[in-house]
Amino acid sequence: MDSLRLNRQQYLVAVTVAIACFLPPFIGEATNIALPSLISDLQLPMSMFGWILTVYLLTSTVFLIPAARYADKISKKVFFTVGVLLLGLGSLGIGLATTGEMVLVMRAVEGVGNALMFGTAIALVTSVVNAELRGTAIGIAMTGVFLGQLAGPLLAGALTDVYGWQMVYLILVPIALLSFVLAVPFIPRDAPTDKMPYDWVGAVLFILGMTLGLYGFSKMPDVLALVLLVCGLLLLGIFFWYEMRAANPLIPVQIILKNRRFTFNNSANLLYYVAIYAMGSLVSMYMTHAWNFSALDRALVVTTQGLILVLFTIVTGKFYDHLLPRWLILSGVGMAVVGGAAAYLLGVPSADPVWLLAAVIAASIAAFGCGSIVLAVIDRMVKNAPPRYATTTGLFIIALGMVLLLTCGAEQSVWTMIAVQALFGVGIAIFVTPNSTAIMNAVSEQEYGMASGTLSTTRMLGMAVSIGMMTVLTNLFLGAGVQMGPEYVEEFLVMMHATVLAAIAVLVIAMILSWTADSRTS
Repeated sequence: MDSLRLNRQQYLVAVTVAIACFLPPFIGEATNIALPSLISDLQLPMSMFGWILTVYLLTSTVFLIPAARYADKISKKVFFTVGVLLLGLGSLGIGLATTGEMVLVMRAVEGVGNALMFGTAIALVTSVVNAELRGTAIGIAMTGVFLGQLAGPLLAGALTDVYGWQMVYLILVPIALLSFVLAVPFIPRDAPTDKMPYDWVGAVLFILGMTLGLYGFSKMPDVLALVLLVCGLLLLGIFFWYEMRAANPLIPVQIILKNRRFTFNNSANLLYYVAIYAMGSLVSMYMTHAWNFSALDRALVVTTQGLILVLFTIVTGKFYDHLLPRWLILSGVGMAVVGGAAAYLLGVPSADPVWLLAAVIAASIAAFGCGSIVLAVIDRMVKNAPPRYATTTGLFIIALGMVLLLTCGAEQSVWTMIAVQALFGVGIAIFVTPNSTAIMNAVSEQEYGMASGTLSTTRMLGMAVSIGMMTVLTNLFLGAGVQMGPEYVEEFLVMMHATVLAAIAVLVIAMILSWTADSRTS
């Protein structure tokens, strides 16, 4: 077994995919930091805040499953390389944009590129690596995702403050080109795996239904928006009715109806993203207008979540495999004490970047220790703990972070916000890996591709609904044409707290689904 390792081509494929997978999470995290500056610089109304986020998620969501299924008939490599190019082209267009309309168009281009690339990335890695090494190869590829999440806030904050928000997007162009240049010679051309006729009727129904539904929801409470939402839901109902009778369906509805573990865990994944995704943008706007934090200051605070996520995911993976070391509780206590003591010694909070960086490190150490204690205790108390213990605990910790966020007001409370980000990081790390693994383990090997695509779709749909929910509340409390300024801070806080309360309610439902998904009767 010691000689079992990836060969040169397999490493190159995994690294190429990792570079491409860096782009979407970086775009998401960096946009949260750069968006307040972009809106202010281009003098855009607050309604554009939600739309700049929504159009990317909308195009990603509606095209992901249709594109992934069509790639099975043509070539996953072709779709992957085109997707990477579109991500680079869209980023270039945003960096050069001078109007809000141009930003929206280029965000849509990025969204289509994300759908084409992410819908085929992991499948390409899987196709060139034997089963016994796929975990290693996919781990290399997914490192790009984690690095994008971690680097996004930091680079966006530094680039926005020094060079302007445009550089946040322009820097992605050479990264996209690098992935494309590596993909052309090193990723082998794959043969079509689906010889049956493509489900064009299902694809059209899915795209139209999702587009009308998400667009209508984002424009609520307008009467026309309600009509569009209802039309979208009706089309999706027709889509699912048609898919149950299709010879080669876009989505195998029978699995969704009969496989409780698959359906409930996917539903929990959807609701998790509905609850959490908009918080990054909301918190960034809050620190900008309520606290007057610079882009770098905002990025440093948010980095708490990303740093914990990158580091703590390894521990949650070992928890799922029941491989946690016995000394983890003791080391967790030590890290919690060291991190807490360091935070105490730092004293009065400050917006100085050096102080913020030290605070982030101290909080991350303490959070890592506390999270380790939680998982180790569960592992010791519950023999062969099923995934629901981790997934439900993770969602509960995220909800605690939401409750803490409700205490934030117009006055600076930096330690509170860092604690919120720490709770989010630990909770997300504990939830995501066990939940994703439970979904994949709920289906047969022949259904892995479908399960992976469904998992990605619930993620993107949850993100789109999350931003839509925030946009609706923004329109209700602030008005669609408001340009955010100091005079609207109180109204913004009311909107933020309403969004957080809605997110907590969604998390409670997700906890129930997650806990009941592992029922022995499923």
